[in-house]
Amino acid sequence: MGIVLKFFGGIIMTFLLVFAVPYFTENYITPYIIEAVGDNTLLFISSQTLIQMLIFLVMILFMILLGGGAVMRWCGIFGVLGMVVAYYLMGDVTRAIIPLISITVVYIITIPYRQKKEVKKKVKEARKEAKERAKKS
Repeated sequence: MGIVLKFFGGIIMTFLLVFAVPYFTENYITPYIIEAVGDNTLLFISSQTLIQMLIFLVMILFMILLGGGAVMRWCGIFGVLGMVVAYYLMGDVTRAIIPLISITVVYIITIPYRQKKEVKKKVKEARKEAKERAKKS
């Protein structure tokens, strides 16, 4: 993906998260959940609480798919810049602060994991090279 495409990908993903997801959730998912749950009580949880928990779960899933972390994972730094521009175009850049902080925290937390993964990859490549040398001998 080119830089421009990544940048516009960040903008589009942010607009989808802010506008399309709430519309889709409110008009399609929420009525289905309300109909499915009905007027039941599950382990002392009222139906309204259960409905709200399920809607919250759906919103979390959409945030995982389209939120700041997904923009970073799929579009990189230029996608994150596109996300900031999208919030600017919506008129409130401060709404980009939480996604930026979460991206930074996740990046810092996953540093040891990425380092371990890189070491394992190097070890695997070294073993593969050693096997190839052994076959040639």
